[in-house]
Amino acid sequence: MSMKNIEFEITIDNEGNISYKVKGAKGKSCTDESKFLDDALGEVTERKFTREYYEQPVRIDTRINTKR
Repeated sequence: MSMKNIEFEITIDNEGNISYKVKGAKGKSCTDESKFLDDALGEVTERKFTREYYEQPVRIDTRINTKR
């Protein structure tokens, strides 16, 4: 089960231009998580990446050993 806490901050200016920021997604996963917005809103004319984009996503591997 995934425990992602991703937020989208969407802004519409006075001219009707739409922009959004993805918060909580590290690395290139932000573009995967926001693809539905790109598809729904139309042509992307500019993309700026935050510091989080260049960070590595956190990966946690868990192993449970049971005694029999």
